Amino acid sequence: MYNLTSLAIYAVALVLLFLLRNRLGLLWSCLGFLATTWLYVALGFDPAVPASVQLEYIATTIIALLLYVSASQANRDNFFGPITRMIVEPSLKTVRIAFLILVPSLIAWQAHQAAIPSEVAPPKVRSAHPSPPGTIKGQGLGDAEGYELDVINGQNPLRAAQDSDPEKFQEYLTRGKAVYYQNCYYCHGDNMAADGNFAAAVRPAPANFMDAGTIAMLTETFLFWRIAKGGPGLPDAGTPWDSSMPVWEDMLSVDDMWKVILYMYDHTGYEPRANEAGAH
Repeated sequence: MYNLTSLAIYAVALVLLFLLRNRLGLLWSCLGFLATTWLYVALGFDPAVPASVQLEYIATTIIALLLYVSASQANRDNFFGPITRMIVEPSLKTVRIAFLILVPSLIAWQAHQAAIPSEVAPPKVRSAHPSPPGTIKGQGLGDAEGYELDVINGQNPLRAAQDSDPEKFQEYLTRGKAVYYQNCYYCHGDNMAADGNFAAAVRPAPANFMDAGTIAMLTETFLFWRIAKGGPGLPDAGTPWDSSMPVWEDMLSVDDMWKVILYMYDHTGYEPRANEAGAH
């Protein structure tokens, strides 16, 4: 319905320009047609026409108008006549001065706008699971000695308790659940399905851990790296626009980060992917 309404408005505008063409003259008729067409292409479609396609269409329209204007001497005289009069006639001095002020001002404004840093994500290839570094170092909250982790061949130091001490492992899961709901729930959601209260405001959307293509495809050490270092710790293939993850090692202890990872796998029912050494 929106597209049909905008098309009807565009058609009415073109009819009016056609009826007023003799009064407006060729210059203003052409400019009116160009402006009307530009507005229609930019605003008349839902979903919107991509900016690159808009530019191509308007460029084609300008070329077509120039061909029409240059088709005969009469057309050229009618089109350039008002411009020539504005340049040479003394009675149009005010218009000439206004034009000389307006055009440089518009150019300066456009240059200023182009120089402002954009918040739009840069056009580059994004890696959903970027290659991790070999090792990472850091210091979780309250861990005076810090940590060093082999992301490729390392393993979750708390995972062994799953078989050796199930009671202790259950304590880890209980603590991991508390950490999750205190810190991660707001984006990743109650069911870890990327539907938390803040999820709609995050670009790109938080990871959906219920999707088999996320944590089921990753090792626990990979998740630790992503949690500990957050978005700022990603390589070029994933930064800076591809993660809103905070640097959690500034807010969580190393043990809490490992425990929340245990809880994430337990809650989703997935098993962590084995690392290159064959361990989880």
